[in-house]
Amino acid sequence: MSRQPEIGQIPADAEKALKAVEKDFDAVEASLLKESARLHEPIFNKRNAIVEKIDGFWSQALVNCVSTNVYIDDDDHALLDHLTKVEVKRNPEEPRAATIEFHFSPNEFIEEPVLVKEFKLDPAAGEFSAQFDFASETVPQKTKVTWKSEEKNLSKRKPTTGTLRDDAVVEDEDEEDDFEPGSFFSSFFDSESRQVAGSIGRAIVEDLFPNAVQHYENPSLYDDEEEEDESDDEEDEEDEDDADKEIDLEEEEKRPSKKSRSK
Repeated sequence: MSRQPEIGQIPADAEKALKAVEKDFDAVEASLLKESARLHEPIFNKRNAIVEKIDGFWSQALVNCVSTNVYIDDDDHALLDHLTKVEVKRNPEEPRAATIEFHFSPNEFIEEPVLVKEFKLDPAAGEFSAQFDFASETVPQKTKVTWKSEEKNLSKRKPTTGTLRDDAVVEDEDEEDDFEPGSFFSSFFDSESRQVAGSIGRAIVEDLFPNAVQHYENPSLYDDEEEEDESDDEEDEEDEDDADKEIDLEEEEKRPSKKSRSK
């Protein structure tokens, strides 16, 4: 008789010992993350020196990365086209907190050549472990932006409105949030929300920045979605063809055969 899947019960004495081992794993993972931050920094600097020479590199990478794309308004592109460099700075001794810098060439929108978004470690975050979650355990700080005119103030023209639905606490599954991201500069630089600015920060720190070249060269998620749509269309066509064939067969069965037709 074959054994069926079931939840295993770990004896109390073994459970305590295994938890201690898991804690050792976490400590090693934390050490590896610290060492990784230290070793990656000079390599990222080398990469930045190269991609800075590619016109529109960072603005295109932002658009290609689906986690940041959803927060970019059409009006943002005129300013994002002046983006020359994105940097993520982390303290190797405490790499959970991060500072994200957006560098701009001279433009008609903002006075600052660099906008700095700081994510401070939440005092309640506790001990560093491999299960660290950037968005929930850091606190996004509002960035001061000096707009050159009210007309060019993207944050005021396209403000972030409403709130994101929290799936963890929502009671009505059919309830829809009223969130509108507005301008990227409102959702990210103006916002102190962990759900909004924190989510964007996590996307930049953990995905966009380390994988910038891949995002620039290949917006793979969109390609995959298009391929899935095309595949679905092909399957629908095949289903229709199969249905037509079934109808034809039914019609054929209803028709008398040549031999049985009356003369």
